[in-house]
Amino acid sequence: MGPGEGGAEEVAALVRAVSAQIIDQDTRFGARDVVGTAVRAAARAHRIATARFGDSRDVLAAAAEAHQISGWVAFDSELQGLSRYMSVRALHLARAAGDRPMEYFVLSQLALQGVHLRQPVEAAQICESALTTARGSTATLFTLRAARAAAQTGEHRRARRLIRETRERHLDGPGPGDPAWTWWLTEAEISWHHGMVHADTGAWGRAAEHFADACRRTSQQGRSAAVYRASLLCALARARSWSEAENVLVHDVLPHRGAVASVRAQRMLDHAAHLLDAARKRPSLRESARQLRRHP
Repeated sequence: MGPGEGGAEEVAALVRAVSAQIIDQDTRFGARDVVGTAVRAAARAHRIATARFGDSRDVLAAAAEAHQISGWVAFDSELQGLSRYMSVRALHLARAAGDRPMEYFVLSQLALQGVHLRQPVEAAQICESALTTARGSTATLFTLRAARAAAQTGEHRRARRLIRETRERHLDGPGPGDPAWTWWLTEAEISWHHGMVHADTGAWGRAAEHFADACRRTSQQGRSAAVYRASLLCALARARSWSEAENVLVHDVLPHRGAVASVRAQRMLDHAAHLLDAARKRPSLRESARQLRRHP
């Protein structure tokens, strides 16, 4: 059965099957090489939904998910204009489908993009609105995003309170009404964002501690691990902790270089290489850091 053939149930299942394959590729290997596939899949799903199944909530919801995924992979590939476009379209489709969980997911993605681009006011507004109705792990996600926004607007005490609240909520465990997508909200991911809260305030030593914790809490493979390692190396370089940076670089970063195609991670590594070049009295560190720019 090709795209657009069959009934609504079959078409929605086919769209979701393609989305699942893209998610798997992104999680294991990074987003860069699947952006085109994801965008084409989302466009195809949109055409099918609007042309033949505009009254099917299931097909509209599947199309919304396809757009959310394409928005995410564009985000990880630093194609931020494309990411926002796909995320906004996902939001419209989710609302048309009456898919509240997907609507929350897309809003959280837009809030994440806001703090990534250092536009914390918009991110904070999204979180504040969502937290009036969100519950369970969905609310936990928005307190996490709100902590990042607070750190960037100089509300450091509030940022610390919100990240602490995020951890406490997460320790309560999943709720019966939690959406399936909350599987990725792990201790490792929270630790990484906790590190980013400190990074946003310039506390690089504290940031490194939480990035290291994120690395310990995840496997050595996959896109998340690559981002955590790159963040740790950047924070250590910022803190001018040359010995620790060299250890992480040689034993954790370089052995996995090129395994994951994440533009976000590579840009962090490029920045780390620039920072580590300042270690004038550490020639071995500087030489190892130069390997970060030699893309396989």
